[in-house]
Amino acid sequence: MSAAQPPSEAAGPDEPSDPLGSSASEPSASFVGDRGHSSMPQLYIACPLTGLDEDRERLEATSHRVETVQRAVIEETETNRIDGEKWPVTMHVPFKISRPGADGGLMPTTIYGRNLDALLDSDGLIVVTDRYCSAGIGQEIEWATRAGIPILYLSHVQASRQILGTPHNVTGVVCEDADTMAGQVRIWLRTHRAQIQTGPGRRADRNLAYLQLTARLRTAWEQSTDRTPQAAQLKLQPGSIDSLVASPARVALTPWWTICELAMILGVSLEARRSLTYAESRAWVKAVEDAGWDQKVADRLRSFAVTNATDDLELPATWAVLYQVVYPPPRQ
Repeated sequence: MSAAQPPSEAAGPDEPSDPLGSSASEPSASFVGDRGHSSMPQLYIACPLTGLDEDRERLEATSHRVETVQRAVIEETETNRIDGEKWPVTMHVPFKISRPGADGGLMPTTIYGRNLDALLDSDGLIVVTDRYCSAGIGQEIEWATRAGIPILYLSHVQASRQILGTPHNVTGVVCEDADTMAGQVRIWLRTHRAQIQTGPGRRADRNLAYLQLTARLRTAWEQSTDRTPQAAQLKLQPGSIDSLVASPARVALTPWWTICELAMILGVSLEARRSLTYAESRAWVKAVEDAGWDQKVADRLRSFAVTNATDDLELPATWAVLYQVVYPPPRQ
């Protein structure tokens, strides 16, 4: 897999060193900041991190399990496939970049924001644990459930009834050895390949649907001179609203009643988009006919155009340019 290497974790003079160091045998993995072409699916590989730096044996065992999962993903999607049948994915692996002792002293708010955005930019969640879980994993499972992506839960013991009872696509598997774990990852990927591969398109649709509303909420919030009392009306901290309006994906994840209350307090209309004029609609239809776009592509371009207040929509050429924006060619 052509993947970016993780950021350097070398210890500085005042930072604790990573007890695992680096390993030449580690599988390569891409991280959310280095994803390249955005149409590539992403998997989020989660594991318990709290306390690992205090237990070297458990740290090394966790590292081995995470690497086993990464290798299985790469083998199933690329290594064991001939050219033309590969379906590469990127991976966000908090164990590699934000575990205690190897994160360069990242602030909790930075870790939260990085992992939230990475999960909302992912198309599947794989949880890797032993006999213990963590509050962080529970939060990641909840994010994944609300984002509608499939979940694979790998553990030495059966997952809790709370997790297995989640009305969502959760696969819980007990596996104590590496071969069993790798095999279950491959089976899960084959079973959910279609959903994972089409995930980037669904995420793009979601972001387009919430793009204009997010922009209006963020602008109104940033221009407000009464942030603290306004946040108090929602029983929230101002920082909570800063986080909420940071991206269309975060707005989409937020309970709709909270969005309605925030919009009312800020004086923001919930009307999502304007309509095309007659001339703009004719140009859109002609561009669709000339280019041979299917209905889904045509509808996505129309949504993008009206939510971004694009000019010159009465010209078919403008729609052709928009296609290049919404569907950029893969980077070479």
